[in-house]
Amino acid sequence: MRNFLLALLILLGSNAYAQTTITIPSKAASKLEKLLKQTQDAMEVGKKAAILPVEARPLTNRVLAQSTSDFLALASRTNPTKEAFLQSLDAGLSRINPLMKTLEDRQQTASFYQDLLDLVGIESSEGRLTAFVESESTAKQ
Repeated sequence: MRNFLLALLILLGSNAYAQTTITIPSKAASKLEKLLKQTQDAMEVGKKAAILPVEARPLTNRVLAQSTSDFLALASRTNPTKEAFLQSLDAGLSRINPLMKTLEDRQQTASFYQDLLDLVGIESSEGRLTAFVESESTAKQ
């Protein structure tokens, strides 16, 4: 009986950890919508991509806008979890990774994603953004 109770407590504890819901700030959805519009409006066609900030490059802009839309959809759910936002972050970083050629581009992109996390009340990417920025040095060599 004792082993059964111990196993049950461990199982319930791990299940609660895996389904950690977060409290989304009240104005997160409107701020995400505003950021999505700004991102879409930032795109400039016809200029040399190397001199434009990452938000203004057409391909990069599409990925950033999609990531913002994903975060907006998650924030609109009844009980969003931190894990769901981090999975969305991972998906966005994997889509945008091939487009990032320089350290500065990666830093700008990481800053954009950190802003998304901040808007929904998540303080840390748990090392994902740091790994994304630092992966540039190995990709170049």
